Amino acid sequence: MLERIATKTGKGGFYKLADFGMNGALHLDSAWHHGWETVAALVAINKATAR
Repeated sequence: MLERIATKTGKGGFYKLADFGMNGALHLDSAWHHGWETVAALVAINKATAR
């Protein structure tokens, strides 16, 4: 799924980049996870009640 998103957004070349054991797919996957962690944190903050 991430490869399809990268290709549609014009980042397919970066996704396929590989050098010294690090690759574009790893970095895009990491960024994807951090983005969803941020969304989850915002949802948790907004759903929290004051005690």
